[in-house]
Amino acid sequence: MKKILFGLLLVSGVVLAQDVYVVSTQPRYVTVQQQQCHVVNAVENNSGVGTVLGAVAGGVIGHQVGRGFGRDVATVLGTGIGASVGQRIGQDQQQTVTKQVCDMVPVTMQQGETVTFNYRGRVFTQVFGN
Repeated sequence: MKKILFGLLLVSGVVLAQDVYVVSTQPRYVTVQQQQCHVVNAVENNSGVGTVLGAVAGGVIGHQVGRGFGRDVATVLGTGIGASVGQRIGQDQQQTVTKQVCDMVPVTMQQGETVTFNYRGRVFTQVFGN
């Protein structure tokens, strides 16, 4: 019974195929978001650590040098000079590091086709694919 039914469907398909012809096909495009990554070189610094450490060290040394009112002045001057020296040393400590940076970017790709066909004088359009 299955063989007979299959045979009838096959014959009817051949008959139908003679009544159908394709008028046009067009690719169907969609835009999707896709993650794209690339490697970049970035300069990494000490984020002000050298400046802070220099200021603290300079302030401590200045406080040890001065006496009386001069001690306060020496502490302030030592803090300023230490911060300046620490900043310069920190700039020398910058290093280049390699980092991976990822972004979501739109990508257009073909996804199926739009087929227009004529069946017994009537025109139909069907989208095939995902």
